[in-house]
Amino acid sequence: MAIARRLIGVWLMADGVWTGLWFAGLIDSLGGRDATSVLAIAGRLMAATLSVAAGWLISQRRPAGVPLGIAAVLQIAGFALLSAGTGVLPSNQDPSFRWPAAWLQAAGALAAVLVLRQPSGENVTHGSSGP
Repeated sequence: MAIARRLIGVWLMADGVWTGLWFAGLIDSLGGRDATSVLAIAGRLMAATLSVAAGWLISQRRPAGVPLGIAAVLQIAGFALLSAGTGVLPSNQDPSFRWPAAWLQAAGALAAVLVLRQPSGENVTHGSSGP
């Protein structure tokens, strides 16, 4: 279970970094986009930021990583489904692959939530030990 958690942490950090890099390349096109698209991009970037932080905390076995990780994977899946249904987020993906990719992302998020909700069994202590 510890390896699965670490893989989820790496997945979250990688997703956040790749999302940030992808949208950084699109920053000059924001002026030509409608307000809904700009808000969706901003929301997805906030989810990417949460994803990086949660991934780091999960990989470091910090207790705050689990709830943040669950929130991050659910937001990532939600944005994938929203984008597949509406096309509000920019994508270089073939339109015929958008729904299967979104459902795959949602399935991965569900699996990650199930793994993260399991007790870790790791004894993590913080602060000094002893009086």
